[in-house]
Amino acid sequence: MKFIDMFCGIGTVRIGFEMIGHECVYSIEWDKWKRKIYSIIFGGEPEGGDITKCKANELPKSDCWCFGAPCQDFSIAGKRAGLEGDRSSMVREVFRLLWELEEEHRPEWLLYENVKGMLSSNKGFDFFEILFEMEELGYDCEWQVLNSKNFGVPQNRERVFTIGHSRRYSRRKIFPITGENEETIKKIGNTNPSGKGMNGNVYDSKGISPTITTNKGEGQKILIRPCLTPDRINKRQNGRRFKDDGESMFTLTKQDIHGVYIKEATKKGYVEAYKGDSINLAVPNSKTRRGRVGKGIANTLDTSCNQGTLTEGRIRKLTPKECWRLQGIPDEITDKVIVSGISNTQMYRSAGDACTVNVIYEIAKRMS
Repeated sequence: MKFIDMFCGIGTVRIGFEMIGHECVYSIEWDKWKRKIYSIIFGGEPEGGDITKCKANELPKSDCWCFGAPCQDFSIAGKRAGLEGDRSSMVREVFRLLWELEEEHRPEWLLYENVKGMLSSNKGFDFFEILFEMEELGYDCEWQVLNSKNFGVPQNRERVFTIGHSRRYSRRKIFPITGENEETIKKIGNTNPSGKGMNGNVYDSKGISPTITTNKGEGQKILIRPCLTPDRINKRQNGRRFKDDGESMFTLTKQDIHGVYIKEATKKGYVEAYKGDSINLAVPNSKTRRGRVGKGIANTLDTSCNQGTLTEGRIRKLTPKECWRLQGIPDEITDKVIVSGISNTQMYRSAGDACTVNVIYEIAKRMS
């Protein structure tokens, strides 16, 4: 399958598609640093720069257009300008190019990626407009929120993937996709005499907890629940569990699991972090931030990549190479970029803007 990669960044969509054997015939990116990194990875800069200056008749024929217009106007961390913002509105340029083509010359597939905040932008009307535009262009649409942590990388990163399939072809469904790490819950029986009824359902202890429902206060029945070893949860050495900022670390023993506490805007005032957890390092003394610690998993990477991990009682910032790994980028590609002399700042920034290769790979595999 031949594809065009718009808003391609450093090319993580291309990496995922090429792992399946698909061929990139054209790419578009305006940012000079991302273009430079792209050229290091693929041996040449993207053919297109400013998408507003692109013309449909100049694009090569392809089977799929991949695009993920800048997300800042959709992000819940931004001003939520939505499709009225200067950046996220760039998706309309893709639709302009599609309208310039006769229907029989449009690609069979469209793949659009953006942040989860797009679903609630402008009370959902922005996403509705995007789906409506695809429908008007002759595409049947489906979408799903996919989390990178379910596809082999320890990063909690939710993104909305929307697929349009041309009605000129036989109908095909890509979603739903279940990642390899995504746990599901299994019903194994029912305790009611009739063997029926939601309140009597019994679930396997493996997997996630069942959904809480208004079951007259009974909740769902779990036949056997595994128990986590509390590891002397109520006290540590000399009755203390944590050290304050600037204090020496506890004496290491084989029995203790040592942690640090991270300030958070919760009733408790802090959250516990242990070895292997990720810690958001942005505004460390903030009294309003929550969700600073990722338990054995990285929080969503952004362009600053202000995340660290706890090792040997110290908080260490993640390296650019570690951030690229969290996006599923192979080390041999990362090493090539590092050797070229690209700054850490640009590597962090490009990692935060990238798509996770593992997720793209799974989608591309189903589009083959």
